[in-house]
Amino acid sequence: MITADNLTVRLGRRDILSRLNMHLTEGAIHGIVGINGAGKTTLLRTLYGLLRPTSGSVTRNGRPLNRREMALLETEPAFYEGMTGRDLLDLTAHYHPSSDPEPYLRLFALPADEPVDNWSTGMKRKLALSSVLMQRKEVVLLDEPFNGLDMESLYVTRQLLSRRRAEGATLVVTSHLMEPLAELCDDLFVLDGAAIAARYDRREFPRAVRELEVIFRRRYEAEFAEK
Repeated sequence: MITADNLTVRLGRRDILSRLNMHLTEGAIHGIVGINGAGKTTLLRTLYGLLRPTSGSVTRNGRPLNRREMALLETEPAFYEGMTGRDLLDLTAHYHPSSDPEPYLRLFALPADEPVDNWSTGMKRKLALSSVLMQRKEVVLLDEPFNGLDMESLYVTRQLLSRRRAEGATLVVTSHLMEPLAELCDDLFVLDGAAIAARYDRREFPRAVRELEVIFRRRYEAEFAEK
């Protein structure tokens, strides 16, 4: 069990996360949905240890999370100048000898020997995702992994994430859209107002869609209410 207990993260004078509580069961895919700026990236970077909480804690089975057991896909992955896709995946395989880059290169149709500088945003995301999944970590944190993916790549990504779940990994996946998460996740957390506003099991996803639409409609109507 991964637990965030009263987690607060303050950047400048603003609480990006405020007394957030969340429990993540092992061996499942957990979705975190929220509008842009809701704090999804801050949450994952805090879980990974790149940001230190202002207060509260994050633990796994009662002990602090260890970065060595985790892998993180950032929203905007960075690559060294001149690096090719094969360079990155060969380097990943060097440090994780049980992994093989070739299936990823073929599944995502990556131009392996061309410099990544010339790749599209979607291609770069598929490369970064491949490197993260090759590491075969126990906990996998994926920040907006579906951005820029075409239909086939989206299908492949879902299959790869489901495969890691079947192997016992715990995955946390963020998105500003609910549709990609609804087809993949075991449960869904709504991040709003700097905290977890709601949690839904898979069977409750249709209700989640309805309730989110009510929230969005109220905000819209409040802005355009008759004076």
